[in-house]
Amino acid sequence: MIIKSTIRGGYLSAAQYMKDIGENEKTRLVELSDPEAKNLDDAFQKMWEVACPTKVKKPLHHISINPMKGEHLTDKQVLAIADRCEELYGYKMFHHQRVIVEHIKDGRQHFHVIWNRVSLVTGKTVWPGHHWKKSKQVAREMEERLGLKRPQPRGKAIKKTTSSKTRAVKPRSSGLRLSSPDRKPPQTKSKSLLPTASHRPAQKKSEPPPPMQPMHPKKKRWPDQAIIDWEVWGHLWPKRFFALWPELIP
Repeated sequence: MIIKSTIRGGYLSAAQYMKDIGENEKTRLVELSDPEAKNLDDAFQKMWEVACPTKVKKPLHHISINPMKGEHLTDKQVLAIADRCEELYGYKMFHHQRVIVEHIKDGRQHFHVIWNRVSLVTGKTVWPGHHWKKSKQVAREMEERLGLKRPQPRGKAIKKTTSSKTRAVKPRSSGLRLSSPDRKPPQTKSKSLLPTASHRPAQKKSEPPPPMQPMHPKKKRWPDQAIIDWEVWGHLWPKRFFALWPELIP
């Protein structure tokens, strides 16, 4: 079952829609809550008289009750659905005028319910809140209570695939693709294999070259220990050597 909810105005157009056959095969009046109303025109005239002092622009609350294909609702079931909607919308029972009409189109029945949102007792307009969500809640509740079918979500549309007649598939060749002699090869940006400055490893600071080695120490008559130190390590680190033997500095 599907229940659609809208807030609207226009008493004359609502009355005409409810009683007009149009594409419908049959229309039938199910309920007029106002005992003084004799027909639909009188019912909506009474609604206008109640709502006119409030100057509300959309005083009418309209819902449509649509059972699934192959299902048939009795008047008692429809009244139970309308009473439950009325309760969730916040309309107190017998405080708001109500009209229920049955339409039959293409062999399937559906019902229209219209409330006057202006209260007969307080004269204030009642807002039904999230009425579209509440309508879905009533539909799920009454489906379980009355044993009605639940609508199934529509399947996703199947994407159309291109046929082999309109689009031929070229076989892949295992050989190399030969380019035309008149066609210039595409220019690609060559990437240098050398590392950039940001990626180059930090180079160690090279030590300054050692000073020139003095002449052979034997010619200067160095001590024997100084000659041994020079031959072993002094010629590699002359600064340290002459720091140890300052009297031998040339």
